[in-house]
Amino acid sequence: MLKLIQVTLAALLLVIAPFSFADQEQHFNQINMQATASDNIANDQLIAILVVQETGNDPATLANKVNTKMAQIIAKADRFNDIKHQTINYNSRPIYKNGAIKSWQVSQNIRLKSQDFEQLGKLVSQANKLSRVQSMNFGVSDQQIEKTQDRLTEQAIKKFRHKAAIIAKQFGKSNYHLVHINIGNNHVQPQRHMTRSSMAMESKADVAPALSAGTNKISVNINGTIELF
Repeated sequence: MLKLIQVTLAALLLVIAPFSFADQEQHFNQINMQATASDNIANDQLIAILVVQETGNDPATLANKVNTKMAQIIAKADRFNDIKHQTINYNSRPIYKNGAIKSWQVSQNIRLKSQDFEQLGKLVSQANKLSRVQSMNFGVSDQQIEKTQDRLTEQAIKKFRHKAAIIAKQFGKSNYHLVHINIGNNHVQPQRHMTRSSMAMESKADVAPALSAGTNKISVNINGTIELF
């Protein structure tokens, strides 16, 4: 009986061994490598966040004031065809002192987005008496990001193939094939244009703020494994 078990185990090992060797052979001559293509793209989009805020004792009255001012800002924004707007972050909260409610604060934000910096600057200046600027950020539009990423993907793939051919040659191999590849992209978040203190000073006057768009870095990264033969 023992001899029969030994023979059976030996037979199983003979069957399994070729698969083990084959699995090991799959990893011969494999090299991990990467290639990157990047470019600094001019920011073509401006996003401004305005806040309307009222403080007092009656939350209902404060809500009406905020709603009235926000409606006026929206009416102004509707006059600009190239500016998109969206109200966000409505908030009503009590302000405490010594454990008791002293007053109330009601606020609401509106997000303004446009690729026409001059028009958005005019709208911000017109809304100065109704709100204050919370932030102004430059960025690259979705259309420009997609267009740039397509171009950079082509460049990164060419770099990857060129580098793979060099590696194959230096190792004395005539060619290579891809085992697997990952393509990813990255771009820096929109940059802050003005600090809150400088925006507060700008908002006191009914003038458009000075704007400088700057650039935004977009990258495409390729990571993969090649096998030389």
